[in-house]
Amino acid sequence: MHELSITQEMVNVIEEARRSAGEGAAVLKVKIKIGALTGIVAECVEKYYEILTEDTLLSGAALEFTKVPVKIRCGDCDSMHEIDEAVFICDKCGSTNTEVITGQELFIESIEVSEPEKE
Repeated sequence: MHELSITQEMVNVIEEARRSAGEGAAVLKVKIKIGALTGIVAECVEKYYEILTEDTLLSGAALEFTKVPVKIRCGDCDSMHEIDEAVFICDKCGSTNTEVITGQELFIESIEVSEPEKE
């Protein structure tokens, strides 16, 4: 359910970008990065976006999601690799002294806005 409040914040940012483009501009595409550790479900964000932007100049924008895998770095052997499960163990040396490098991201990468209609 936290996708609703996150999507509302994204809508606020997207609307600000649209307004900055000029009166009558519309949002065409939004690229969003979601780290695997966030627990955010892209399909939920997409559905909430549809609901929150209905009958607005944000409506109908294509949402493009990029899932960022979990990557860890070993503090003992300094190797870095992706993991599929929430088991933070180095594949190379078996150490649990690891640091998460990627997988916690959640941000709008880009917003594509149309040119405002000229009268």
